[in-house]
Parts: sequence; structure tokens; C-alpha cells
Amino acid sequence: MSIVVPGSSPARRSPMIRVRMALPNDSGSSAGSPQALLRQALEAADPARAKDSLAGAAAARHALAQAQALANTSAAGQALAWLCAHLYRSGHLLELRQTVSPLLPLLDGDAHRAERRETLRLLSMAGSESGAYEAALDAANRLVSESAESGEPGLALTAAFALAACFDRMGDSWQAIRVMTDALGEHGERAPTRERMVALNAVCALSLGNWHRIGDTDTEAVRAAQLDRARLYGEQALALVATMEDPVYEVTIGGNLGEVLLHQGHLEPARVLLDRAHRKALDRGLAAYGWRIECSRGAWLLAQERHEEALAAMTALLAEMAARDGPLPVATEIRARDVAYRACRALGWFEAALAHFEVVERLERQRTVAQLRALSEIFVTRSEAHQAQRMAERRTDEARAEAVRQRLRAQKFAQSAEQDALTGLANRRHFERRMAELLEVATADPSAEARPLALALLDVDHFKSINDRFGHPAGDTVLVALAQLLRENMRGGDVLARLGGEEFVIVLPDTPADRAREVCERLRERVERHAWPGCPGLERVTASIGLAMAPPHDAAELMRRADQALYAAKGGGRNRLVVGG
Repeated sequence: MSIVVPGSSPARRSPMIRVRMALPNDSGSSAGSPQALLRQALEAADPARAKDSLAGAAAARHALAQAQALANTSAAGQALAWLCAHLYRSGHLLELRQTVSPLLPLLDGDAHRAERRETLRLLSMAGSESGAYEAALDAANRLVSESAESGEPGLALTAAFALAACFDRMGDSWQAIRVMTDALGEHGERAPTRERMVALNAVCALSLGNWHRIGDTDTEAVRAAQLDRARLYGEQALALVATMEDPVYEVTIGGNLGEVLLHQGHLEPARVLLDRAHRKALDRGLAAYGWRIECSRGAWLLAQERHEEALAAMTALLAEMAARDGPLPVATEIRARDVAYRACRALGWFEAALAHFEVVERLERQRTVAQLRALSEIFVTRSEAHQAQRMAERRTDEARAEAVRQRLRAQKFAQSAEQDALTGLANRRHFERRMAELLEVATADPSAEARPLALALLDVDHFKSINDRFGHPAGDTVLVALAQLLRENMRGGDVLARLGGEEFVIVLPDTPADRAREVCERLRERVERHAWPGCPGLERVTASIGLAMAPPHDAAELMRRADQALYAAKGGGRNRLVVGG
């Protein structure tokens, strides 16, 4: 479950009072004057008055253009803040980042303090949601800086919320929950009701997201604890929203709490909350929230064993999201396709189920890679350092210690994501990334001849018979020993990875054909001569190797030629090297 957060809240004062104060000499302006037209556009753009977010965004764009033409910076800042809110609510995250970020200076100064803070929060959320983690962290850290300077409890919760959202989208829900619960414990009692309500809803959504992230990798008690915490904080948030009559927060909090009840097995209360939240989302044009809640309603249909209805709902939802400009929201697409996959599987439509499952796997891999890169390249080296600098002196040591812990965790995650668990070698993901880098280096200078590069596929001969005769533990022992043997005979810049099973890939950059043949032949001979003391009775292991040389400097073509050469080596009697091409 992704964090569900609303856009900017309706102004506490009448928006028209603020707008009229911003328009000079308009007391006697006619109905068709530029000032009057600007006033009308701002009124239509006000989130408290707009029919829906799409109409509100159109009005805000019109008001912004008019205000800039009139050089009315105050009205331009108000229009920009409202445009940001409408774009976020309607799910137009890319447009939000591209349109609003360059115009942030319009919100500088005390006159637009509240609008600036809410816009920074939404920019951070939009960046996190769409994978633009650097932009998200920049906006979140600006809020952290303002919070440290002001000392306002409400802003402290808002800044913690933005930072926690970055943690969550970058794959660390545990850290995100800690940030929010700590902020509530320190500032919750003194913060305004709205900010406290948003923070409570954030903990509910983060705990729910952690429940999804854990999946079946932990005990039932640990998973149940996530839902229990989500329900506790969600019910507190719902009690507060009931006193405020805010339809946007009714949608977000109702959607989160409804999903929690669904996963706890309370189907009827869940249905009531989800249906009400979905209806309000449609009424207010809150497309992004409506999509997420529709995924929960699909899961509810699955719980009722109404599989065809669930599949139809997710098919329609995916089509609706695809019809919008820009990329689909990743977390929502994953949820929708997961529901569709489970529905197809229950119906026995295995080909369709597999298609949805493969998309989910691809999206999860893409998201994981982006999260790991963000953790190692952005969060530790930039954001944590900047945040530590902004911290008060009394918390400097704590911030630095936290940065070290995050760096170690990021390094551990990055290493494990690209490492084969059995042999300790690199895995296919690492090979694909390094292969792309090496090919880019080899062809970087268009005025010079491309640099040589060799790719070899090595496969253990008759490996199935080893498993059959000596058992799978013995087969694993052979693979581990073989990995060490290959590792000892590689240069520092070479790439060695296990692709799966008994197949390994070797990339030799800056290596001409004759030298590559020598290296591969030496490896084959060392495998043949190696003793296997860990496998009693196993006297000899051999390997076949297929070698391909660049050009062309194309990964897919090199793999194809090396695979053909390996096939020829197997067909020619095994324990031999064949050069492809």
C-alpha cells in the first residue's frame, strides 16, 4: 500500500479575502477588467470551491497566466500553490514537478509561508511517488530546514511526513514509521488538529505498506502487528477527520482504514469505508486516490470469491490509468496487476495470470533498483549530510551515527541485490548493469576504433548426473568450488557472474581474440585438473565454454553468439572451447 496523502487543504480564511487584498485598485474595476477576470479565475481554482481537481487545475493555470501578465506576484503565488494541489490530487505527478518546481520562487517570503510549505510537501510526495528521489529529498529537506528554524510543532510533523514518505518509497518502511512515530511523540500533542490528523494517517498508511512489503517473509505475528498498528492510528485519524468535514481526508483515511479492515477479515465494515471513500474520490475528481481505493475494492471482491468481477474491475482500472498522460503510478499498477493475477489464477486462466505476474515482477525489479541507487547514491552521500548540517548542535552526533547506519544498510542492500546467494559471485542483474557500462566505455570515442571485448559462457558438463549420483548438496559444493576457482583466475576489471544453475558468464574488457581464447582455454584446463575433496567419489568435473568477440558491441548479439558456441561445444563432445561467429 502506498502512502495516501491529500493535496493542500482549503484555506482557513476565505480565499476571496486573500485574493482581493492581492489585487491593487480593483474596487472600481468592471466585470470584464483584467483584475476582475483574475479574481474569477482564482475563485474557480480554490480547492474549497472547485468542482473537481481537473477543473480546478485548469482554472489555476489560467489564473497563474493572468497574474503573471499583470505582474501580480501575490496572486501568482496563490495560483501556483493551488495548481500544485490539484495536479497532485488528479495524479498528474510529472506535470506537477515540471510546472511547479521552476516557479517555486513565487512562493518566497512570509506572505506565502503556508502555501510554500504545502507545495514543498506535495513536491516531495510527487517525487517519491514517481521515483524522482533526489527532487523529493530536496523538497523534504527544505521543509526540515524551515521546521528547525521555526520550531512550530505542526511544521515539524509536516517535515517528518515528507521525509518519511521518501524513506518509504526508497524501500525503508521501518525507518519511515520510526520517523513519524517519533515526531508524533514529540510534537503531536502541541500540533494543530489537521497536521496531527495527517501524521496519524501517515503512520496508518506506512504500516499498511510495510504489511505488503513483508509479504510472507516473516511470521504471522509480525504481519499482524503491522495491521494492528495501522488500525490504531487510522481510527484515531478518522475520529479527527469527523470533526473537520474535509472530503479529501475522508477519502484518504477511509481508504487506508478500509483496506486494513479488509486484510484483518472484517469484510462488511471494510466495504462500507471503501465504497464511501471511492464515491467521494470520484465526486471530487481525486483520480490518484480513487485508483488506489479501487485496488482495495478489487481485493475485497477476491475475498468474496467474485473473481471475474475483480478481474473486470482491474482491467478497467489499468485501461483508465493508461489513458492518462505520463507514466502509470508504479505502486498502484503493481497492486492492480496483483489483484488481476490472483483473479486469473483462481479462474484457471493461467496464461493471463502469468502475463500479469511478469509485469509485477518487472515493475518490482525496476523499483528495487531505483530504490537501491537512491539509497546509496543520494540519501547517504547527499541528503543525510545536508540534514546533519541543518540539525541543531545537540543532535549532530546522533545524525552522523544515523548516516553511518544508513550507509552500511544501503551498501548491504546494494550488494545483496546483485550477488548470487550460493556462490557469492555477481548475479544476472549485476552482469547486465556492468555489461552495459563496459559496452559504453568500449564505444565512447566515435573517432577511434571500438575497444576489444570478449564474452564467454561456461557450463558444467553433465551437472544433472552429479546431482543425481551424489545429491544436491554435493552439486552445490561443486558450484561453490568452481566459483572460487574462476574468481582466482580473473583480473580485477573482468566480470564474473552466475546466470543460474550451472551456467556462468565471463566478460573480458580490452581483451583481443587470441588472448581471450588463451584465458578461456586455461580456465577449461584448470577445471578439468581440479580435485574435488568435498565430494567423495567425484573424481573429475569438466566444463564447456562458448566464446564471442565484439564487434558488434551489442550485449544481446554477443550473448546469442556465445550461446550458439556453447551449444556447439556441448554437441562436439563437451569439455572444449568453441569460438562463435
